[in-house]
Amino acid sequence: MKFNIVSLFLLVLGMAGCKDNLEETPFSSLSKEIVFKDEDGLNQATLGVYQAYTAPDFTDISNRFILTESGHRYATAGIGIGADPYYRFAHVPNSGAFESVWNRFYKIIFRANVVIDNAKLAVPDDESEANPYVAEARFLRAYAYFNLVRYFGGVPLILQEINSLNDTDLIFGAKKTSTEVYDAIIADLTFAENNLPDARGGVELGRVTAGAAKALLGKVYLTMAGKPLNKTENYQKAVDKLKEVTGTANETKYAFQLLPDFASVFALANERNREIVLSFGYFVNSSNPNGNILPFNLFPPGLVNGDEQTNYGLTYNFYKLFEKTDTRRDFTLVEKYVYKGTARTDVQPGDSILYDSVKANYIVKRTKLSLGHDDYKYGIAYGKLAREPRAAGAAVQGYGADLIELRFSDVLLCLAEALVETGKPAEALPLLNRVRARAKATASKAVSAADVRAAIRKERRLELTGEFNTVFDIRRWGTLSEEIAAMSPDQIVDNILLPYTPKLEIYPIPQSQIDANPNLKQNELW
Repeated sequence: MKFNIVSLFLLVLGMAGCKDNLEETPFSSLSKEIVFKDEDGLNQATLGVYQAYTAPDFTDISNRFILTESGHRYATAGIGIGADPYYRFAHVPNSGAFESVWNRFYKIIFRANVVIDNAKLAVPDDESEANPYVAEARFLRAYAYFNLVRYFGGVPLILQEINSLNDTDLIFGAKKTSTEVYDAIIADLTFAENNLPDARGGVELGRVTAGAAKALLGKVYLTMAGKPLNKTENYQKAVDKLKEVTGTANETKYAFQLLPDFASVFALANERNREIVLSFGYFVNSSNPNGNILPFNLFPPGLVNGDEQTNYGLTYNFYKLFEKTDTRRDFTLVEKYVYKGTARTDVQPGDSILYDSVKANYIVKRTKLSLGHDDYKYGIAYGKLAREPRAAGAAVQGYGADLIELRFSDVLLCLAEALVETGKPAEALPLLNRVRARAKATASKAVSAADVRAAIRKERRLELTGEFNTVFDIRRWGTLSEEIAAMSPDQIVDNILLPYTPKLEIYPIPQSQIDANPNLKQNELW
């Protein structure tokens, strides 16, 4: 693969694991002998791996969202014709989203490798003091590879520090099989669960834990059990691992909880709550002026500021999947709201905005005119983020909401799914209904394995849509052809919906990487 080496020194940006408790300590071009001279330097270097998940560029965060949340029966274009070409399956290897996402995760891997290979320099007399930092870096590396293998299949494995441009075997590594990548992920997470604290609090809240490692490892096993690997023996491994973090005693031990109120999980004042298994902090300051771009790109215009773009939509059929009592419905989807933006010719502050399911676009209640394009059908905007205005003076995309990657409700539903696939639907049902009860939805009365399986799959969409899961779920279930068959051409701009082809089961490796690395081969059919 192509790897950009700015220098042979570690860049430690040291973002806080908790926004308001850890100060940023910027370094540039410091040798590793200086960075790793003591435990404080090791700590800052480890925080630099976390920081690589969020800053400073932001476009790949939107691209990650599109690549995991568009391209299924309920996805549409947004008002800004966003998600194109991915939601209609017209992407090609040189599409920019693939390059930006690839680069982000390999930057994370690079930083993690530096910490892993040099941690003992900081505490040479006691390996046990280095291990927790190594475990953090290995967790973060594992999560990067877990994303890469689900997006692109087999990818180059770089498991040691790149010290020189002469390290061509690492810089131009060949593509490994998906199984080899998963083996590395399991090894990293196993080390992490054995060397991290069970839970954290205070200034360390937000840093990964043994509980998070176990939860993620359970999800990895569940993913491997499905398509394309079909390693069905891993369903039981998923059950065993996920049971280590669920149940009253384990949830207390690892500080996990299903919060009683769904919307509060995403509130800015409640970040890093006990339902959040893994998240990455966003804050807006001089070193990270861009913030979290997702509210800007996903909210409907005027929901909180006025310049939101709505680059992604969901169909009204998805809205109708929710029961009227389900507290998730009107938080996940913005069906109506009061316009809070600046005055325009077509809308004024205080106007009521409604989604017209017949026109399939937003209208201004006062004028009955469309807010946005009137020449194609776009979806209801996604709203499952803290609906709070950005800080005064911030850039238009400068929202401070953390990026939530894994919640405890996901863990419960992963365990329920693994139980069904190991022949225990009756044991799975209470887990499903626990998630539904929190949302004030009717308890499922499914009995057969097929019905419980279908209920869990539906529940994953109701609970987790927009949280970097949908496309990955569809792929491991092997239902993409069904998703495309269920799509209607009128939810596609210009009514052009491309047919299913097996190549759509995985994304192409970025063409720029193929061009730069003679040892890297493109995925089949691409």
